[in-house]
Amino acid sequence: MAITASSLRPDKVARLVLLEPNLDAGGGVFSRALAAMSEQEFVSRGQRRMARLASREGSPLWAGSLSASHAPAVHRAAVSLVQGGEPGWRSQLLALSMPRSVVVGERSLPLPGLTSLAQDGVSVHVLADAGHAMSEDNPAGLAALLADILEQDHVA
Repeated sequence: MAITASSLRPDKVARLVLLEPNLDAGGGVFSRALAAMSEQEFVSRGQRRMARLASREGSPLWAGSLSASHAPAVHRAAVSLVQGGEPGWRSQLLALSMPRSVVVGERSLPLPGLTSLAQDGVSVHVLADAGHAMSEDNPAGLAALLADILEQDHVA
């Protein structure tokens, strides 16, 4: 969403910072499992089932967020991540002219396409002691890293 919004209104975005974005169609494990259900199935049973699973697997913030979210919107977002679109998010990101940064959790490595982002001018940062749920895994580290990234614009 942030990439598309930045593409539509680049005059409103001074710097784009993305946390483990889905840049290519296919989605992650969670999105693929969710998109494999029909919207009706996800609304009637899947949302509650996946929230319980997230809670059991030690991610209470994700479980709470999922439980509080509008089920059809969650399902449609997952389907969109799996299907992708044209132009793709990676090509949209690379076409942007503002400073761009991508943050990934150390436990998520290796991630396909990460090296090519750096080669294409996107700053890549790895957050230690974190996976995809960075704000839950290492909130202080994430805050410090984001402050460092954002301060880069003001140091020159």
